[in-house]
Amino acid sequence: MKILVLDFRIYSIEYEIFDMPDEKEICYGRIEHIGFEHSILTHYANGKIEKTVEPALNHMNGLKLIVNYLKKKNFDIENDVSAIGHRVVHGGGRFTSPVMIDKDVKKEIYNDFLIAPMHNPYNFMGIEAAEKLLPGKINVAVFDTSFHQTIPEKAYKYALPERIFDEYKVRKYGFHGISHKYMAERTASLMKKEKPNIISFHLGAGSSICAIREGKSVDTSMGFTPLEGLVMTNRPGDIDAGVLLYLLKLGWSVEELDSCVNKESGTLGISGISDGMKEIVNNAQKGDEKARLAVDIFVYRAIKYLGAYFFALSGDVDAISFTGGIGENSYIIRESILKPCEKFGIILDTEKNKSTVGREGEISAAESKIKIFVLPKNEKVIVAKETLRLLKSSK
Repeated sequence: MKILVLDFRIYSIEYEIFDMPDEKEICYGRIEHIGFEHSILTHYANGKIEKTVEPALNHMNGLKLIVNYLKKKNFDIENDVSAIGHRVVHGGGRFTSPVMIDKDVKKEIYNDFLIAPMHNPYNFMGIEAAEKLLPGKINVAVFDTSFHQTIPEKAYKYALPERIFDEYKVRKYGFHGISHKYMAERTASLMKKEKPNIISFHLGAGSSICAIREGKSVDTSMGFTPLEGLVMTNRPGDIDAGVLLYLLKLGWSVEELDSCVNKESGTLGISGISDGMKEIVNNAQKGDEKARLAVDIFVYRAIKYLGAYFFALSGDVDAISFTGGIGENSYIIRESILKPCEKFGIILDTEKNKSTVGREGEISAAESKIKIFVLPKNEKVIVAKETLRLLKSSK
């Protein structure tokens, strides 16, 4: 059975086709710069990379380009794909597992626009585009928030008046759940241990950490929205709510605040560098003090959360795993986070760490009490597996 996985983002669409249940990757790719005249479609198949530049002025055009491009490559999505799995960031408290998409599901995704304004509107567009361009296909929503529905009340409840929870459902939901679920499953496989206790780092433009006990999320750094927790590329992570109240009292608008915390903060706000962590680290090594501070703050926040989740798991941690653009590719950031933790038995093999960039591998030293892994991000295979599982259970 062929399953198409789609991930619609603000300016891009990622796609991947799997032959299930073998989890064989047929092809994958992405279209970037949606909304601009020169959108770039990059396609990977059979070890080859091809690029084409065409205008995709909206997400519907983007998906149409993907469908037509694949037809030219002799893959007819309309006839060869059995179902479509969609990554959806926010499912609120209602969806604890993947669901087949219908009007009610779309309504719930729509209702969560306000909570996840940088994600859900584009996930919603992707669903509607797929329904229009590929009619008759089963569409399945796999939610980033679902994996974190096992977090206990003591961890997901904020110390706010009960009415805030009852009336507005304000609580920790957590995100990157599909990625953390993949890390939980893949780490268990590599360790040949059924349900290890894991601390997983998803470090990229958006960053989060998750405490996983016996395969289930028990706490995670992102909260009611993806703003809470670790420092990120554009988001500040944890911040005193009084800062926002103070700025509002000074006359800032809600829109100005929204732009500040979602687009202008994080390592960008500290360093002034928008090209990502690799450039920030390079500049820091060249003596750029703002870049150095951005790295220091990013790492310090990660260490604090690592310590918190180590003790949240009562020190019973089998492995620490890294994924995401930074987690996979920056051995410097990994070393900076873990070096201060050696007295707790978390010991890197320096050479393995340096040589494991952008690929899967164990980077812990032989004497380390806790295994350490680098895992290339693979959320889409989880979406495909969950889509297949739902299709089987519905028969």
